[in-house]
Amino acid sequence: MRAERTDEQTTAEHDPYRRRPGWVAGPDGRTDRTTMAAVAGVVAGFVSVLVLGFVQVREPVAFPVAVVVGVVVWLVVRARWRRRERQAGRSPDAVPHARDRAIAEANGGRRFFVAPNPVVLIVMGGIFIAVAVVPVTIEGPSVVRLVISILIVASGVTCIVQGIGTLVVRRRGTARRDRGRATDSSRSSGTP
Repeated sequence: MRAERTDEQTTAEHDPYRRRPGWVAGPDGRTDRTTMAAVAGVVAGFVSVLVLGFVQVREPVAFPVAVVVGVVVWLVVRARWRRRERQAGRSPDAVPHARDRAIAEANGGRRFFVAPNPVVLIVMGGIFIAVAVVPVTIEGPSVVRLVISILIVASGVTCIVQGIGTLVVRRRGTARRDRGRATDSSRSSGTP
């Protein structure tokens, strides 16, 4: 038999979407780094690639045009958003600064991302690099292929660096804990 919930239990439950006091949020309530301007830029670039593909514009022209359209849309939306925030009396950089501080506090002063499973991150980076290098070696280099490969390799290297950084951070944390336990045990046993 299931126990029925009372009204007090229902109101005391954790609500992950509730705004909490002291949280720095944007006017839309968001606290993450992925801004609506960035999303608009990516969507605009993707739509540009589709439209240019329908009109049969060649790849060497279509991809740079799509990148330019995406960057322009991102910059325009971002500038309008920042101007609106200033007019409302808010600092447009408050959310990113608060996010950086929270990440640094959670990671013991480090501002880079600490992965839950660094081995997966390193393997993913290796897969990215393989996916970038294999088509260039098999099909031959072209300007568009080289640019795309460089971007994918940069993503792979970033993943590998983050994974290695996480392993180093964990190793240092484990070494500190072991050192602290050894010090505590020597104090308790009375050895100098």
